[in-house]
Amino acid sequence: MDDAATVRWIPVATAHGLVRALVFWAGPKGEHVSRKLPLETVARVLARACGHMGSCAEYLYLTVKHLEERGIRDRNLWRLQQLVAAELVAIHGLNGATGNH
Repeated sequence: MDDAATVRWIPVATAHGLVRALVFWAGPKGEHVSRKLPLETVARVLARACGHMGSCAEYLYLTVKHLEERGIRDRNLWRLQQLVAAELVAIHGLNGATGNH
């Protein structure tokens, strides 16, 4: 079964203690996919990337925000968000990061 690698049991800390949760994930596929890049490299790309629905930086921010609202805190996403924010400040300066030019 090709999709078996996208299903995992993981331990999850809850208010009632540690429980096992079944998780599903979708990994990127294709010849133009770069794997195992350092978060700093990913942050440089995300800070500059934009799709038809908006910037990748905004998408990352909203993903982290909505996960946090549901009590899910992913340390790698938080770190990536910090790196993207720092990259945006480096690109646009402090005033550019706040929307004031």
